[in-house]
Amino acid sequence: MKRLILSVGALTIATGAAALGKSPRARQANISHSQVFVMQDQSQATPELKTFTGTIAKSGEQFILKVDSSKTAYQLDDQQSAGKFAGKRVRVTGVLDASNNTIRVQSIEEANA
Repeated sequence: MKRLILSVGALTIATGAAALGKSPRARQANISHSQVFVMQDQSQATPELKTFTGTIAKSGEQFILKVDSSKTAYQLDDQQSAGKFAGKRVRVTGVLDASNNTIRVQSIEEANA
């Protein structure tokens, strides 16, 4: 009787393992690798450079970019470069941080009139 119970138990375990094809640990490892791959893809995404055209103006102690077409003002993270163009119409290339309306400036150049 014990042999029969042991044989049925062993057969059940073997059938379950064969049906799964892989051990639970191996499946977990595959999922982990997939998740890590997706996370790496997201972290390596490069921010989108945009070009904004407007006038450099002073707001308090800070230089800002006023964009006439959208009536929007943006903070600029490069105050030294912005100060060189105070009062002038410029083209600012950078990455917009929408959470605080700040442009991470890559370049500022005078725009054609």
